[in-house]
Amino acid sequence: MGLVICPDADNAAMRLTEWIEQAVLAKPRLVLGLACGRTLGTAYSELVKRYHASSDLTFRHATCFNTDEFLGVHPDDPRSARYFMNTTFFKLCDFRLENTHVPRGDAVDITAECKAYDHYIAASGGLDLVVLGLGHNGHVGFNEPGSTLRSKTRPVEFTASTMAALSDGSRFRDLSETPDGAITMGLSSLMEAKHVVLIATGIAKAQAVYRMFERKPGPSVPASQLLQHPNLSVVVDRDAASSLQDPDVEVQHV
Repeated sequence: MGLVICPDADNAAMRLTEWIEQAVLAKPRLVLGLACGRTLGTAYSELVKRYHASSDLTFRHATCFNTDEFLGVHPDDPRSARYFMNTTFFKLCDFRLENTHVPRGDAVDITAECKAYDHYIAASGGLDLVVLGLGHNGHVGFNEPGSTLRSKTRPVEFTASTMAALSDGSRFRDLSETPDGAITMGLSSLMEAKHVVLIATGIAKAQAVYRMFERKPGPSVPASQLLQHPNLSVVVDRDAASSLQDPDVEVQHV
């Protein structure tokens, strides 16, 4: 794997932008796994700019699977992952919306929704490139501590730390209106992707980055298990990398 340390969050987002752009240019029928988040949103906005500035970049033939969605939240709700992806990326480019998939957190039968989601991923040939954020407690997607590499798409209950992070006002105003769980793509699907990119920025993620690299990989820090992936790239800014000692990986400073 490779660890890329960027000067700041914007530079980290630009590195992620370049990875996605080059992957789509190389394989127009790319199958993407995408997540939500502030830095990821910056990357999507830059991709939209590059799409409108270039006649070569197209997402028309790409397929996307989002990693998660809040339970009980309708797709048209501005707080949903579907709404975030539509308004920051999908509807601003030439994606075919029928090729963009986000779990239905408001599905009547959540178990059936989860099984169908894994079926759709498999039927699409699996993920070529999956892009992930890093939670404060080491979660990826919403695979909370305790998640194993055998986990499939499923409903999960948020830990107290995840609830607190989500209720900071950026999406949910307070704990009273924050969902207590989500549908998340499982670690097994993430590990089967051809290339995994994880991005973390800001001093608030420094401890999670430290725990990912400095502990033996295991379910207590779900992101640490991705270190076993044969093609993992981790992109952080200097703040997020500030607690790292000497990680036993190839480090690139940009």
